[in-house]
Amino acid sequence: MEINVTDINCRVAKVEQRLDGLVRELNTNHEDNRRQTDRIMDAIDALKKDNDKNKGFFGGLTFAVGGIFAFIVYITSGKHF
Repeated sequence: MEINVTDINCRVAKVEQRLDGLVRELNTNHEDNRRQTDRIMDAIDALKKDNDKNKGFFGGLTFAVGGIFAFIVYITSGKHF
């Protein structure tokens, strides 16, 4: 059986090219995934900030509505002084 070194070198070169292509594709996919993850994390941070603002707003609103109801109950109870 005769071994053709040129044929083996050609096959090895094709395999190396294919591997290089796959590695580039994986790196590109990894970079795309990292960018998407960064955008998701930025969106989550923005939502957390908005949530913190809303907690203060709704807490104040609840306090105000409670105060209004307490005042209405006080006025309608007829026991002022």
